[in-house]
Amino acid sequence: MQKKILITGGSGKIGSHFIQAFFDQYQLRIFDLHPPRIQNESVEFFQGNLTDKEYLIEVCKDVDIVIHLGGIANPDAPFNDLLDANIIGTKNVIDAAILGGCTKIIYASSAQTIEGYPKDVQINSDMAVKPGNLYGVSKCFGEALLSYYCYSSDLSAICLRIAAYEFPGDFTEMNARDMSAYLHPDDLNQLLHLCIESKDIKFEIVNAISNNTYKRLDIQKTIKLLNYDPKHNSFDLFKLKK
Repeated sequence: MQKKILITGGSGKIGSHFIQAFFDQYQLRIFDLHPPRIQNESVEFFQGNLTDKEYLIEVCKDVDIVIHLGGIANPDAPFNDLLDANIIGTKNVIDAAILGGCTKIIYASSAQTIEGYPKDVQINSDMAVKPGNLYGVSKCFGEALLSYYCYSSDLSAICLRIAAYEFPGDFTEMNARDMSAYLHPDDLNQLLHLCIESKDIKFEIVNAISNNTYKRLDIQKTIKLLNYDPKHNSFDLFKLKK
């Protein structure tokens, strides 16, 4: 029987690319403010706001897993916007998922949770958070909240610290940080799939980047825990010498 998966923010770039690749393997449901980019009759769509908790509870009924991509992904976003979308919204999603009987949440966290470290320091997922902006702070909140719920309920969760996600042809320029933190969309698709199929994980935070020659975030834990096998390297994609 196919797993039923709710993707908040599923009309965005990450959700659309995942849905295009996996719509025939899972029963997919989108919750988003905007209509989906991928028009497929097998994918359910619910239009709404993350601040509408009662509606989220209805949407989460009979769902096995939630991939929580929804919210604001802008490092320069003001706190009041982040409060509604990334803090209250994330709390609403978790509450609705638990009430709906979901067993797992896959949370789109961010490399901004550790962006306060110097650019030449490689970060592993066991180092203390050091956000570089209020957006990063909001993602630290989501990680902490999921940890609390996982160890006080039957919920399990995997937090993915997503870095410089972009299709190669869409980059206008690449600085050193983006090169070292690059995440190819196909590598994230693989990682989301591995998270869905993973077993015996209660709560984990893992880094999500591609197999770049120099890695801003260490992915050894991601490889070991999830059998992640990233196929792309920014230094090859953008033809830089190693």
